[in-house]
Amino acid sequence: MLIRLIRKFVYPAAAALLFGAALVASLFFNGVRVEYFSLSLVILTGLFFIVLWRGYSRGLQIPKTPLAIALTLFWSWLAVTQLWSPAPYVSMVNFWWVGGAVLVFWLMTLLPEDNHPYPGTYIVVLSIGIVLALLSFYQQLHLVVQAQSTFLTRNSHAGLMCLIAIPASSYFLLAQGQSRSAFWTSRILGPVLFVLYFSIALTSSRGATVGLLMGLAVVLWLAYGRIPRVRLAVFLGIVVFAYVAANLQLQGGVGARLGTLTTPTTADPSRLFIWQQSWQMLMDAPWWGVGLGTYWLHWPPYRHPQDDTAGFYAHNDYLQIWIETGLPGLLLLLGIYVAVLVTFIRLLRHAHQHPAVIIESAGLFGGLLAIAVHTFFDFHLYIHPIQLAMGLVLVRLHTLYLKHVPADTFVVTPASRIAPRPYRVISFLVVLLPLIYFAALGASTMLTYKARELSAQGKWVEASVALSRAAQLMPTSDLALISHADLLRQALGQLPPSGGDADRRTLYREALALLDDAEKVNPLRSQLFFVRGLLYQQAPDLTGPD
Repeated sequence: MLIRLIRKFVYPAAAALLFGAALVASLFFNGVRVEYFSLSLVILTGLFFIVLWRGYSRGLQIPKTPLAIALTLFWSWLAVTQLWSPAPYVSMVNFWWVGGAVLVFWLMTLLPEDNHPYPGTYIVVLSIGIVLALLSFYQQLHLVVQAQSTFLTRNSHAGLMCLIAIPASSYFLLAQGQSRSAFWTSRILGPVLFVLYFSIALTSSRGATVGLLMGLAVVLWLAYGRIPRVRLAVFLGIVVFAYVAANLQLQGGVGARLGTLTTPTTADPSRLFIWQQSWQMLMDAPWWGVGLGTYWLHWPPYRHPQDDTAGFYAHNDYLQIWIETGLPGLLLLLGIYVAVLVTFIRLLRHAHQHPAVIIESAGLFGGLLAIAVHTFFDFHLYIHPIQLAMGLVLVRLHTLYLKHVPADTFVVTPASRIAPRPYRVISFLVVLLPLIYFAALGASTMLTYKARELSAQGKWVEASVALSRAAQLMPTSDLALISHADLLRQALGQLPPSGGDADRRTLYREALALLDDAEKVNPLRSQLFFVRGLLYQQAPDLTGPD
């Protein structure tokens, strides 16, 4: 009895909480704080260990569906592109970054179906979304800054809100009838939807609004005739009221910004500059790509003089994936979209007698459609929290597909082939390798940040030791090497400028050696040449006349 209760409640609750913790950690990453990215993946690795542990006797069900195959092929190609990347460290990080949705998909797919943790997991994600929405309210209404919660841009915040809000809309439409659960679900989800949509509207994001409208169109189209019209009217009232209230709060700012969509060529000139120059970059390597995650490293020579953006993304994921992973990468990404569409259409055909399944799948598909449309103008595939949420939505759509559509699956039962103890050891070793990598990645980043703080305090020796340890933990990274070289350059400036000074010459040679090592692992990072130039300028007597 106790074991049955654990299987029914404890394991799903643990999976939901672990996923929620991974999502929360990812919110503080933003492409910079790698230690939070590492923490998120460490947590997901722990969830994977639970999957392997439970799969010994119960078996691991591996589906042979279009969606599972398409996701696996795309992720496999991301791994293959590591072979010719000019910056292996950057590409390896992006393998787990851009492949986050695939990782979550397989983690959740391999969990046993009879107590799948999706309902509890989605409640956790919805709760996190509410907190982010309220944070965006505080930013916009009190601090009078852009509503973007923990993200670096309001578009990223709006993208995650769409991915959470559209599936929640389908659950709101399904919460009808006289039962007590339907009554309370309706009363709770109504205000929640207003909070989510009001948060989206506060961003005034044009791409998010276009994607949102297309996603909601799918939900309303399939809900019409299956849901009472009064229910649909209430839902539409919530969405419209949220946008009207946001427009009033921003004194017409929402309407004015959305009005620029009538003249798309002048709505955002900076994106046109980026796309124009990115196309030139693509033409220089159209077939196999420049390396996963290295777009921003190749970007400076192509940058338009009037481009005032940060220069990390092409603001069009399809174009950037093509540039980084070549034509096969783009085709495999589009193959995922085709697989999602095929999954959705087949589900509609086989579950036509189940209105609840139709409406829920419409909400899931609508959320994915909103991201697919919005990311034509943004970089959602490079936002780790959005990747994790996408994986959760994908696995739920796939779970409904397996329930209602005949599909081939094969079950791997380790208990029939291997003894328990060797299996536990193998499972631990399988998890240990990525766990060591993620832990080393996070620790190396934290030591690099600590060293910068120590150098700012004038503690040169302590900072040097921290950077040496950071480089040892992640030898393929050039960040610690460049930071260490710059530290020695600054220390060199503290010594008296006497050409024959042995200490100055030692620091100078060590700094150059570190820069040479950094160039070997990543010859593209601009800071490398900048620091070397500063070193030459700072010590002309040691550099020489040539």
